[in-house]
Amino acid sequence: MPTTRMTTTTTRKRLAPPLIATAQALLARPVRFEELLAKLPPKERLNAERRIDAFEAAGQGAGPVTLWRRLACALMTLAPLAKVVGKQTIQFFIPDGKYRMQVFALEDLQDGNMTIYCPDVMAECVEAGVFAQSGGSEEEGASPAYSVVSTGDPMHVDALDKHAINPANHYKDLIGWNRKAVRITLPASATDTQIEAAEIACAVAATHFPPPAVVAAPA
Repeated sequence: MPTTRMTTTTTRKRLAPPLIATAQALLARPVRFEELLAKLPPKERLNAERRIDAFEAAGQGAGPVTLWRRLACALMTLAPLAKVVGKQTIQFFIPDGKYRMQVFALEDLQDGNMTIYCPDVMAECVEAGVFAQSGGSEEEGASPAYSVVSTGDPMHVDALDKHAINPANHYKDLIGWNRKAVRITLPASATDTQIEAAEIACAVAATHFPPPAVVAAPA
């Protein structure tokens, strides 16, 4: 019996690298910011450009604008449809038949922090060795704490579900229909490993998205 348990654990560890490799492959060719802007309607494109101007006018240095652009491009790479909401939020969608389904959101909190909203795949990321989890379990009423396995850098992650109080419009669809999501907060001073870990979490979520519909060539 002990041998069986050891074999199961070893097998699970061997299954983790392909998941990360698949997630990394989804991000291998990120959309350029100019391409992102080109896909937006004129009014939303103007709002996105004004966001860049606002960063520069705030005199916060290159950190916030660089982080915002990088995250926006990563999310657009994973979800090809975007909508700029107001002056500080972008929603990202995938095609869903005749409609579209929201899968991510990016919010500039205008305090030096950025938040990413994505489907809750934290358990998979922990299993795959992206994040380490510590602290109480959600079943015990305490939110777990996360850190990046490779460096120990802390990650600020909040779980969101249908019980969230007054969810904002830009992410409430992510927790509708019994869906669960997380909010990952990154400061402007976030390390490359923290940013990459957040991007990988979103890419892991994207591995569950249905493949794009194949359009048949005309006969």
